[in-house]
Amino acid sequence: MNFPFIPKIVAFARQHTLALAAAVLVLIVFVVSFSGWRYYQYRQSSQYAYEILRDALKTGDTETIAELVDFNSLSRGLAKDLAQNYPFLKAGADQERQIGDMIQTALLKQSRTKQEPVKDEPDLKIRLKTALYALPPDFLAQLASSLSLQPPNDGTALLTAKVRHPLLDKNFLLILRMDQTPTGWRVRQLVNSPELVRQFREAQVERMTAQRQMILDKNAATEKRMKELFPLQPCSASAGLISDGSTLLVVVHVLARDIGTVSVNNMNLFTELSSATGELLLTRYLNAVQPTHPGEDFERNWTIELDGNSELGRRVLNGQPLQCKGAWKTLGLDNGEVLHISEAPAPIEEFQ
Repeated sequence: MNFPFIPKIVAFARQHTLALAAAVLVLIVFVVSFSGWRYYQYRQSSQYAYEILRDALKTGDTETIAELVDFNSLSRGLAKDLAQNYPFLKAGADQERQIGDMIQTALLKQSRTKQEPVKDEPDLKIRLKTALYALPPDFLAQLASSLSLQPPNDGTALLTAKVRHPLLDKNFLLILRMDQTPTGWRVRQLVNSPELVRQFREAQVERMTAQRQMILDKNAATEKRMKELFPLQPCSASAGLISDGSTLLVVVHVLARDIGTVSVNNMNLFTELSSATGELLLTRYLNAVQPTHPGEDFERNWTIELDGNSELGRRVLNGQPLQCKGAWKTLGLDNGEVLHISEAPAPIEEFQ
């Protein structure tokens, strides 16, 4: 098959080689320039900054993270919200600055920590007994894996991420604002800081309440076992001055019986002594080592010495007949087990 137009094209190309070469060169320069311009534009975009930040979070590149995040601005806003929800934290005239320094130190420590995911612990009791940390050990890894970019608007872009706190069993949404500055895009603010801090505080208070309830539940179970093993009879108390006329002796008489299958070797009794009208006069913890075997009775007198001329001594003397109320605090069993009623104070702050 013949193509008569091909020789004409070849002849034209030979006659205009220089012009064609110049045209091709111009086209190449245009394409390269356009690609370079597009790449330059991409380098100035929020998308590029987002991708670089995400990769830096994955690798723990602290230098790059510092270039893309304004930690001073970020920690300033967060410190203000923390001070409002945790007024006792770094309390003082310089509170917000100290909290801000604490935030930056915690983030720096995170960047230098090997990011290993924490296995979710389904057992609530184990979670409650584990010391609470503010940031999960894999905080940066979670941030990097869930970080996403929202379309920019007027030099501002939003980054969102989800972080799970294993001990609190909660997911927290982070919304970060990234601004276009003369030196490039930088993360400068945690937009939902007030809501985020409030949610964290609520979860922490819920945890503290559960910790106290766990103690109360354990005490209730222990008290039940004590009653089933070593029931205490109502105690009695009497008081009187000895011959010197100033020393007041208060005698507390206690009866109990071992109705269980194990001996009780030692005991600690909490007693409250009140006046005949019900006014509380004094409380005491009374200890004894008196092995009591199954089926045996326990009987003991404890003597409390007071100054009969003191205000308390006079109140005790004038308050007779005394009323006594007792409860086992601790029982040491022959099998090595110790039954103990723990103190259950108001919820204790884990962040001081």
